[in-house]
Amino acid sequence: MKVGFIGLGIMGAPVAMNILKDGHGLTVYNRTPEKARPFSQAGATVIASPAEIGNVDVLVTCVADGIAEEDVIFGSGLIDRLPKTCVHMSSTTVGIGTARRLAEAHGARGRHYVAAPVLGRAVDMAAARKLFVLAAGAPEGLARCAPLFAAIGQRTFEFGADPITATAVKLAINFLIANAIEAMGEAFALTGRYGVRPADFYEFMTSTMFPAPPYKAYGKLMEQDRYVPANFVVPLGLKDVKLALEAAEMAQLTLPVANVMRDHLIQALAQGHGNEDWAVVARVIRNSLSA
Repeated sequence: MKVGFIGLGIMGAPVAMNILKDGHGLTVYNRTPEKARPFSQAGATVIASPAEIGNVDVLVTCVADGIAEEDVIFGSGLIDRLPKTCVHMSSTTVGIGTARRLAEAHGARGRHYVAAPVLGRAVDMAAARKLFVLAAGAPEGLARCAPLFAAIGQRTFEFGADPITATAVKLAINFLIANAIEAMGEAFALTGRYGVRPADFYEFMTSTMFPAPPYKAYGKLMEQDRYVPANFVVPLGLKDVKLALEAAEMAQLTLPVANVMRDHLIQALAQGHGNEDWAVVARVIRNSLSA
């Protein structure tokens, strides 16, 4: 299958490489050209502009956010250059509005749009093909993308024919992770005030009631008070929390905890933690309680 791939960042690069390793013809574009060099050496075609993507069966996008996604598809004119038979598989975490605009624009041109955001840590799960794929779109589009789902993930969860559903699920899952980070930060601060060693609290927490990956991974960062290198930097975490709040507002819902997490992430940025993991909110919480 001929696959176009846009976005070779922390998540996109290992995902794209696994697609290439599975024998698909791959054409790649990245805003920073040097990140595409390993793909050229591995046999992929590297292009200088999204508009050059060519006659591909599936276009995969895995960029930073909805603004970048819309710029790639609409700003470059790619929306009108893609073949009518091409399926756009978006693995970018975007907002409901962006997903709806993409689905409608592709549909108006007789083309399928498949929302396929992924869940899992880029640093270890992506390269090992252990991501979870959240997919939604027309059955024909999902069938076309199925070999790519298999190339990048350990399991695919399908949420129906409307791409908006997979988008909503991804935002909800990221919201749950944010809640876990916020709650752990407060719990570490509370137990620390009473002389409990972070290592002891972490071991108890993850060995009993909370052995899930977010608690183990982000709790370890809090236990060590070490947030570099980051798996998910503060600006991206803030972006996802804002997207969840935006989705809730569109649905006339309130997410009170998301507001608290948003404020702590903004404080983290103000305190110079922009290049650190979003679990650094634990330090923000601890310092605010000590003030």
